[in-house]
Amino acid sequence: MKQRLALVLALGLLGLIGFLYLSRNDPEEAGGFYPKCLFREVSGLHCAGCGGTRAAHALTKLEFGVAFRKNPLLMILLPLLAIGVAVELVAWVIGEGYRGPRVRLPGQWTWSLPVVIVGFWILRNIPGWPFELLAPR
Repeated sequence: MKQRLALVLALGLLGLIGFLYLSRNDPEEAGGFYPKCLFREVSGLHCAGCGGTRAAHALTKLEFGVAFRKNPLLMILLPLLAIGVAVELVAWVIGEGYRGPRVRLPGQWTWSLPVVIVGFWILRNIPGWPFELLAPR
């Protein structure tokens, strides 16, 4: 258990360093190291994750509206992902003695989540209202 807790703390420290870097370096300005979206570079279209780094930067400033405009799907799924990761990390650190809640996706969710992501990917590239509201802005 101590090794697992140490690993989680080390990953948390690494996450904190990433958070601090992201909060101090705006992805929309020159100077920071952020990889470009390869799909966008090749096709000129937005992928499902386009705007995610800019949304995360806005979240570090507690600008929830700006973050939602950058990537609405990420903002909807992020709280669910954070809760799921936290619950599973606690269960992993405690080990076999853990008796709390666990994250288990029903079978239909296993297929519906990728369908929602691909659907979002397609819809955000359709020109015109209301679909252009899904593109990062």
